[in-house]
Amino acid sequence: MLRNSSKTFKQLIKSTKSFNNSSNIIKNGNNSLISNVSAARQYSTATTTTNVNSNVTEQIKKIQEFTTKNPSISKTSSTNTHVSFGTSATDYTRGVKITENKQIVLVKIGGGVIEDDISNLINSLNFLKKIGLFPVVVHGGGPQLNAELEAAGEPTEYVEGIRVTPPSVLAIAQRVFMRENLKIVEALESSGTKARPITQGVFQAVPLDPKLYGFVGDVTKIFTDSLASCIASDYVPVLSSLAMTEHGQVMNVNADIAALELAKAINPLKIVFINTTAGMKDGDGKVMQHIKLDEQYDELMKQPWVKYGTKLKLRVFKSTLDVLPPSTSITLTSPALLVKELFAKHGSGTTVERGEVMLSNESPTFNEQLFLHLLEKSTGLKKRINFKKLQDDLKKGTIKTFANSHYSAGLIMRPLSSGSPISLIEQFFFSDKSQTNMENSEYVFKKLFEKNSYIWKGKTGDQWFKKIATGFSELDNGESVYWVNIPFNQVESLVKQISGTAQSKDYLSSIKLDSSSNLLRNKNDKRRIGLIGARGFTGGHLVRLITNHPEIELALASSSTNFGKPITTEFPTIKSNLNFENVKPENIDKFTTEHGIDGWFLALPDKISAPYIGTLDQTNLSPVLVDLSSDHRFDDLWTYGSPETNRENIKKSTMIANPGCYATGMYLTLKPFVDDLLSTPTCFGISGYSGAGSKPSDKNDTNRLSNNILPYSLTNHTHEREVSHQLGTPIFFSPHVGQFFQGITLTISMQLKTPMTKEQVYKRYMDHYKNEPLVKIEKDIIPEVKNNSSKHTLTIGGFSVQGNHLVVVTTLDNLLKGAATQALQNMNLCLGLNELSGIENELK
Repeated sequence: MLRNSSKTFKQLIKSTKSFNNSSNIIKNGNNSLISNVSAARQYSTATTTTNVNSNVTEQIKKIQEFTTKNPSISKTSSTNTHVSFGTSATDYTRGVKITENKQIVLVKIGGGVIEDDISNLINSLNFLKKIGLFPVVVHGGGPQLNAELEAAGEPTEYVEGIRVTPPSVLAIAQRVFMRENLKIVEALESSGTKARPITQGVFQAVPLDPKLYGFVGDVTKIFTDSLASCIASDYVPVLSSLAMTEHGQVMNVNADIAALELAKAINPLKIVFINTTAGMKDGDGKVMQHIKLDEQYDELMKQPWVKYGTKLKLRVFKSTLDVLPPSTSITLTSPALLVKELFAKHGSGTTVERGEVMLSNESPTFNEQLFLHLLEKSTGLKKRINFKKLQDDLKKGTIKTFANSHYSAGLIMRPLSSGSPISLIEQFFFSDKSQTNMENSEYVFKKLFEKNSYIWKGKTGDQWFKKIATGFSELDNGESVYWVNIPFNQVESLVKQISGTAQSKDYLSSIKLDSSSNLLRNKNDKRRIGLIGARGFTGGHLVRLITNHPEIELALASSSTNFGKPITTEFPTIKSNLNFENVKPENIDKFTTEHGIDGWFLALPDKISAPYIGTLDQTNLSPVLVDLSSDHRFDDLWTYGSPETNRENIKKSTMIANPGCYATGMYLTLKPFVDDLLSTPTCFGISGYSGAGSKPSDKNDTNRLSNNILPYSLTNHTHEREVSHQLGTPIFFSPHVGQFFQGITLTISMQLKTPMTKEQVYKRYMDHYKNEPLVKIEKDIIPEVKNNSSKHTLTIGGFSVQGNHLVVVTTLDNLLKGAATQALQNMNLCLGLNELSGIENELK
């Protein structure tokens, strides 16, 4: 939080530090240097000492005088400009410009502040800039827009804190946001600060839910070129919260959401929300000073006063802080109180932090599977840790484990000796090595290290150990001994005691499995599954199948539309305590790690899954991926997920392209005769309108479909190309939509090289599928849609033969065997489970 970041601000204004001279340095018997780091940490600053009773105004005056005399930003002439946002950077070349090293502060300004307190706002922004904190401004305009809508006779409507935006409202919103943006820009310019308006071009979005919200966008991409240009030229960028779709349609985005999506992209030093209430108020109307989301979020969301905009803020605060560095905070304050919030020990606004709840293996909510996943990620011992041995040692008390609530950091420890109050840390674990940088490591373990005593050994070069330790001793072998909360008079003997012990990594090495071992986990432990796209018809069936599965569990369900809602709001018949998450390409790796995901179902529209997979490809994570879109059915690096014809390859793969619904029926029908075809087979298909998805369209309009059949995509349909590719021979396919909800019927005509009898056709199919419980062969009966609807099976039958002309009828349920059932078969096979687990209990 801002008021706890005094070190950063002191460095920025170049304060002079004078260390306490009581630091003790001694030599032990092995000539190792022992430094009392805790003593060395006690320092004071000559120019910025603050306490709760100090005169803040006087302090600010001194700081302003200091920064005027000693500027904290140096400028050098350069032909190249380099602006870094987090771990990524934007480079471009223009005329002679300056290169500056600036610390970015993201400032979100409420519309009420622009209306009522713009003078203090401008003073606060100028002050930030003066002390070396460069503001990037995102503004709202809710009160102004409401007034304009009322004047125009337009209704003001919100759904869960998000403004409903029909075209008439969007048109007014664009005018209002442009006007309010220019107010801020002109006020900054009048005060001597250069500023630029940016009303579009930064946020790209897709429609959130057009039927519910109208032209409201869900941000999918951030383009930072215009921000980099502003910052490099010393202009404060002022952004409106308008986005555009890929094809140029303007979309309204809630300003809080827009600001925090931008924060995820640029990873600012600080995030500040400036409003007229000077913070977030509780049910009694009092400003809450501190919110730690890991500890308070669930309880806060249950409070009757947490609704509308407040609920939305908390939800997006949590989703943002979950993916930013653990030490990141969000501060809510007013313009007049911003400076006090920065420099007073006890500010007057609200500081929101992710918080860190450290869980031991004895905690009732400790998840052993997630901790194992953390160990695998941190050590690279993928599927090589003897989990049973680890569990046994935990039960015996030989070792003890701790992890934060996100399972992104943890440690293994044991008593230093029998009955000793001091614990020896065997090893630290981080899912992301960057957490050992800056203040993150200290932040993660701060609460754990507050009271108890710890000692450990590590490499001398590990600077972050020195950061979290209260003391350390350098040994002669390139290692050091570090400790926390150990009296100084006990240190030397303890250093001697553990200086000859084995290295901290030896515990996991001692329980590492041989490469030939298949012992991965306790056989009773369920595999954890994530589902992205958990909203449509197929998603609903997957949720149901996973929920009833004896060997896997639904760990996470993602839906951008339903984000934050209980999963039961979409699927009321499902028993689950989960809330919908919002997994995006840029955070799927973090969700995979933090939720211990063994496999993902990607139930997304076509051409959407690639960025998710691209993110995972940049890590050493290897969850099973079952993609239900068509994106990878033509990619030979992916395994085609037809269990009846490709089972052994599926078992060895982690990337499965689930076949399409029509394609499943055509492929399994034609596969046994692919070498007997004389000419291109033709396939006539009719699907229920659920195949068109849940988003309203002509193909699922029940009024249009009444007493009707709709042909569509009569050439070059995706499934025509898919089956042609997989069979290695072309086919013709003519799809249609019928007036029934679910199910598919296919009439497939083949011209064979040689004549066959009906008996020979029946035998051919039986030879191929006699051991396949989900494929039924009917010699004399013509399969009907209604007899196969809501079933996991596919039926091939109705054989009609005349010489070398063969006609076959195939039926299947497009949502089950054509999608969810087959996807679950594939996931089971990849995870080494019974292929029909979770399915066989529903076979009829």
